[in-house]
Amino acid sequence: PNYLNNIMYKKLLTTLLTILCVSGFSQQKYDALSSPNTYRNIDNPNYWKNKMPHAAYWQQDVHYNITANIDETTDIISANQSLTYWNNSPDNLDIVYFHLYQNAFQPDSYYDDLQKQNGKSPKYGMYESQKLGTVVNNLKVDGVEVKTEIDNTIMKVYLPTSLNSGDSISFSMDFQTYFDNGGDVRRRMALFNAWGYKHYNGVHWYPRICVYDSKFGWTKDQHLGKEFYGDFGTFDVELNFASNFVVEATGFLTNREEVLPKELREKLDITNFKDKEWKSTPSVITPYKKGETKTWKYHAENVHDFAFTADPTYRIGESWWEDKVCYSLVQEPHASRWENAADFGVNCIKVFSEDFGRYVYHKIIVADARSGMEYPMITLDGGSDPGYRGLLAHEIGHMWFFGQVGNNETYRALLDEGFTQFLTAWALIKI
Repeated sequence: PNYLNNIMYKKLLTTLLTILCVSGFSQQKYDALSSPNTYRNIDNPNYWKNKMPHAAYWQQDVHYNITANIDETTDIISANQSLTYWNNSPDNLDIVYFHLYQNAFQPDSYYDDLQKQNGKSPKYGMYESQKLGTVVNNLKVDGVEVKTEIDNTIMKVYLPTSLNSGDSISFSMDFQTYFDNGGDVRRRMALFNAWGYKHYNGVHWYPRICVYDSKFGWTKDQHLGKEFYGDFGTFDVELNFASNFVVEATGFLTNREEVLPKELREKLDITNFKDKEWKSTPSVITPYKKGETKTWKYHAENVHDFAFTADPTYRIGESWWEDKVCYSLVQEPHASRWENAADFGVNCIKVFSEDFGRYVYHKIIVADARSGMEYPMITLDGGSDPGYRGLLAHEIGHMWFFGQVGNNETYRALLDEGFTQFLTAWALIKI
C-alpha cells in the first residue's frame, strides 16, 4: 500500500506541475520587494505591457545590478555595474548612449559654458577641477570589450553586434563617481559637513542608459543641471558605507535586521530627541571605526532611477497609512522641529492616493538633506516645521507624475512641475 501510495503521489504531483506550467503560473510570482526581478511579469499591474494605451505602444526595460563602496576618507564611489537592457522597440540598434550626469560640473563642460554665458563664474572643487565626475572603465557588452566615445555627459557605445528587436543585451562596467563641494553650480549630488560628519546625497551617480523612444529615438540631451528622463525597470543595489552611517535609498531595504537591528533602531528614533536644543551638538550613537563597514541592500521595481542619502547624524521617524510607510531621516540637531515630518508625509500619500490615484510604492522617504528634489521613493528636503510643509508636499507630489508616469521632463517640464505645484496646494488645503 505504501508503494502504491508513493506512485500515486508522484503521478499527482507531476500532473499538478504540468497544469501549472501550461497555465503560465510557473513564473516567479510578482513581488516588488525582493529578488528576483519580476518587473516584466504578466501579474505586475504596473508593467507597461499589462496596461498598454494602444496596440503599437512600447518602451524599453532595464535591470541594474550595482555594488558600490562609498569611501568617507576620499569621497569617491567605486562601483561595479551590470545592466540588462531589453529592446522592445521595432528597431534594431547598433549603438546605445549613456548619461554621465556628474561630468556636467567641471570646467569646459556644456553647463560650464551656459553658466558663463549667464554671467556666472563657477567655482570648482578639487575633483571637479580635474574633470573627475563619473569615470567608466572596463565596459563590456555580453562579455566583449567595445568602443566608446564620450561627449561630456553623454557616452556613446558601439555594440559588437546589432541588438535586434525583441532581444536583450547585457552591459558590465566599473566606474568611479566623485563627490565634491564646489560652489555656484546646481549640483544635486551633494557633500557637506554635518556637525563634523560627512553627509552624502547620492543622485544621478551611476552611468544611466539614455531613453530610446518612439518620438525622439535616442534622447541624449546634455545635462545642464535641470530635469531628467529614464527607462522603468528594476534596481538591485548594494551600498557599502562606514558602519556609523545611517542610510536610506530608493527601494526596499532587504537586510534591515542586519543593518538596523531593533536595539539600534530604537536608539535612532526621533522621539528620543524631541526636546533637544535646536542645532546643538549631536550625540554619538554608533562610534566611527575606520575600516568597519555596513552594506545596505535595496531592491526596487517599477522605478526609473535610484538615489540615496547617508549621514551619521540621521535619526529616524516613522508613520504608516495602510501598507504605506513614511520614514523621516533627520539630522539630530534638527529633530525638535522635524517631529511631525513622517506624519505629514504619510498624510500626503493618503490625500494624493485617495484623490488622484493610489501610490504604488511601499514607502516614501523625507530626508533633512539641505535640498529640495525628488527621486523614486525618496525626497531630499530642508527647513523646519511649519515652513517645510509646502516643500514636503511638493516633493512627495512629484512621485505621481515624475515618479509613476515618468514623462520626459526635459521636453515637457510643465507636466511635472505644473502638476506637482497643483498637488502641493491641494495637499496643504486638505491636510
